[in-house]
Amino acid sequence: MKRILSILFTVICGLACVQAQTVGLVLSGGGAKGIAHIGIIKALEENNVPIDYVAGTSMGAIVGAWYAMGYTPDEMLDLILSEDFNLWSRGIFDKRYVYYFKKPDPTPEIVTFNVALQDSTKFEPHFLPNSLINPFPMNYAFMSIFAPYSAQCEGNFDNLFVPFRAVASDVYHKREVILRNGDLGDAVRASMSFPFVFKPIEIDSVLVYDGGIYNNFPVDVMKSDFNPDIIIGSIVAAKLDKPKEDDLMNQIENMVMQKSDYTLDPEDGILMRFNLSDVGLLDFPKARQIAKIGYDRTIAMMDSIKSRIPRELSQDTRQLQRMVFKSKTPDLVFDKVSVEGGNHQQREYIRRQFDSDEPFSDEQAKAAYYKTISDGKISDLIPHARYDKESGMFNLDIKAKVHDQLAIGMGGFISSTSSNQIYIGAHYRTVSLNSLDLDLGGQIGQSYTSGMLSARFDLKTVIPMYLKLQAVASKQKFYQNETLFYSDRMPSFITQSEQYVKLRLGLPFLTGSKAVVSVGYGSMNDKYYQSNTVDFSKNEQDRSRYNLLVASMKFDQNNLNNYMYPTSGTDCSVLGLLAYGKERFKPYNSNLQPHSKQTLSWLQIEGNIHTYFPLGNKFVLGVRGKAVVSSKGLLSNYTSTLIQAPAFTPTPHSKTIFNPAFRSTQYLAAGVIPIWKILNNLQFRNEFYVFAPFRQIYEGENMVPYYGKAFTKYHFMGESSLVLDLSFASISLYANYYDYPARNWNFGINIGLLVFNPKFLE
Repeated sequence: MKRILSILFTVICGLACVQAQTVGLVLSGGGAKGIAHIGIIKALEENNVPIDYVAGTSMGAIVGAWYAMGYTPDEMLDLILSEDFNLWSRGIFDKRYVYYFKKPDPTPEIVTFNVALQDSTKFEPHFLPNSLINPFPMNYAFMSIFAPYSAQCEGNFDNLFVPFRAVASDVYHKREVILRNGDLGDAVRASMSFPFVFKPIEIDSVLVYDGGIYNNFPVDVMKSDFNPDIIIGSIVAAKLDKPKEDDLMNQIENMVMQKSDYTLDPEDGILMRFNLSDVGLLDFPKARQIAKIGYDRTIAMMDSIKSRIPRELSQDTRQLQRMVFKSKTPDLVFDKVSVEGGNHQQREYIRRQFDSDEPFSDEQAKAAYYKTISDGKISDLIPHARYDKESGMFNLDIKAKVHDQLAIGMGGFISSTSSNQIYIGAHYRTVSLNSLDLDLGGQIGQSYTSGMLSARFDLKTVIPMYLKLQAVASKQKFYQNETLFYSDRMPSFITQSEQYVKLRLGLPFLTGSKAVVSVGYGSMNDKYYQSNTVDFSKNEQDRSRYNLLVASMKFDQNNLNNYMYPTSGTDCSVLGLLAYGKERFKPYNSNLQPHSKQTLSWLQIEGNIHTYFPLGNKFVLGVRGKAVVSSKGLLSNYTSTLIQAPAFTPTPHSKTIFNPAFRSTQYLAAGVIPIWKILNNLQFRNEFYVFAPFRQIYEGENMVPYYGKAFTKYHFMGESSLVLDLSFASISLYANYYDYPARNWNFGINIGLLVFNPKFLE
């Protein structure tokens, strides 16, 4: 069948070549405005206007390459409006492929300094990303989309469905680069890599950027390379506005974009110019509306176009040409893997993530790619597919860059409450089949101080697993008044401190989940007043101490897109915990309450769900629920029982206060989170929760606790916040309300990341 189609294709092309007139299509850059080019192509094809050559810059290169690959206009629009395109064009990881087992624990880091151990003078800060759009998703997507066609044309863009040219910019030598051959994905990627937005790539050992810097409308390239009889030109690029002090993107455009020639001699062809000032650089969701603008303009000019181009190519003939061309496109199947970059151990580790005894598909390679980058140790991973004619399959060539082994991180949290803290941490990472990760971090602040040392060993086993040894010491204080940063003279009415050591065994559970089994021993110390009427500055506190042995198992999945203020993804977990140990109670005044001690043992099971559903482009609805079931009994007194009871703390503010109404040994809690996404990084967030303790804990005579009746008490909390996400931190203005104590309104501002070290009983 393929042979018959090939013969037909040769005959059709031969007949076409008899015709004297040839038509070239030149497409300018312009970001999402360039989707109008698709509408132009659709109108030309519907009216049998031939397109023999195509050249483009930036978005024009993307559309031109797709056409040269045999895509129909409808297929182009479907791709742009697909979820895959939405993700990689915005630098967002596909949650289906994130390998949660490999992800590091969150920290409050805002800035990271990489230190090369081989060169102590190398000290590189990483505060802002190298590009606005994370390059990892695009790296794989471009290989997946373009590699089969690079193979089909054997690296010669003249051998595509129609011959194609792209234009990029070599800013080092201050010249344009015309891309006629090589890797088709690299050519398109280079042509569209607008500085600071997309990370540039290397071609012939030189970084290349968006072709629009020097030539945003490559009519000259079309003439010099193809010399068609007539050119159809489409310009969607707008004239640069005068730089404005509050518009960073406009300033960048004015700095980097050189003056381009947007002229087309009327004798050489037909020019269409569009005013799309209301379309932004990344307004891809408007694809159908933008394409329709291009379509409508072309239809309106069709009489003029056909008067200049009498030659026709019927839709049936074009469809047959496409079918023949696509029949020769090889499937993206891999049978070999090679890795460049890093040392031998690092290369072997990366290769093993992809390696298979059997040929593996594009889908399997994508899963391995995301698995490799999930732990954050790889600074860049660029895959290329090299076709092997003999096997009919591809070799997967990977160029890798690995982060320096030692990194120093700094960050923290600034708040209008007392919950201000500074964080500093050191991380030692290795990349090998037996990886070792060492982490040392400390936080200090008025209300929370903590230090953690952990060592994770990834084991070379048939089933991936790790051992993690963790030592944590922390202290959290709760105040009746608020102050900024540290003050020893400010008395707390409750102080919780704990020191523990845990050994964890982690295993992957499906792609996006993991199972963790842990055992640990720790000491928890609570200091507190059992009355709000005492003078906190003069009276000493009662004390409770707990020495516990804990074993637990947790199944956990978390692909939320933000630690503090997510708008997409799911966090789901089930925890089973068994604890055994001693409680010792030492009152300040033994005349009121005697010293006591008792043996404790209990089983605790927790379930948590936190997920988000998109409601169009601008609105999101989140749902959150938590259930705790425990056999834990009442402790020595009412206050100690409340302090040690599991708390429901769904918001950043609720994590920093002690509210007895939202604590119980057993409870159900649920809430909704409606969100308005004003911009991609600005949201108006609302959270409303109901808390239902199974049995409310009450204070009896002599401060002895007792349980009330089942589900007779309910509590409410709500919070509204305006949140700006800066990728490395968040800024939020909030107002919240708790129904206990009465009229409990709070207002404030938060800057940074509020991330506590894991607690012993988690």
